[in-house]
Amino acid sequence: MYLIDTVSREDATGVVAAAYGHIPPQIDIPVPLRLMSASPALMERQTGVIGYFRAHERLSPPLLASIRYVASQKTGYAPCAVFNAELLRAQGMSEAEMASLSCKPAETPLEESEAALLAFVTKSLDEPQSIARGDVEALLALGWRESDVLDAVTMAANMLAYTHVYQTFVRS
Repeated sequence: MYLIDTVSREDATGVVAAAYGHIPPQIDIPVPLRLMSASPALMERQTGVIGYFRAHERLSPPLLASIRYVASQKTGYAPCAVFNAELLRAQGMSEAEMASLSCKPAETPLEESEAALLAFVTKSLDEPQSIARGDVEALLALGWRESDVLDAVTMAANMLAYTHVYQTFVRS
């Protein structure tokens, strides 16, 4: 149950309908997107962020779904964990591989450089103050750009914000 008025897929118009149009009809509108429907201007900006990551030239869809999955698992944001688990399964990831994402990313189908970036992001979620320049330089040596590293950590940080919004406005 939402504590604020949101817009269903059937009643959506304008910006909200456009945002919902990116979600296949067989998939429920994700909770954070549904919440954003209460503020179409905010939703428009958020869909811009989603579009930015969807078209990211260097962060692959499996890596981005892995980041969201790990961050949502760590924050207890069940709807997002479920949604991203479905995406990872659709991309061929097994349950065992998903279980390894936050603790053993090298044992997943992610490429070596992606596993290293995911490990960095996980560390940033667990112990952000422990990140040192050497951690960043190790990623740069694997071919990542500083902007990629920032984008990946920002994706994880966004999950923290969505968790807060969810916990504020959604009740089971």
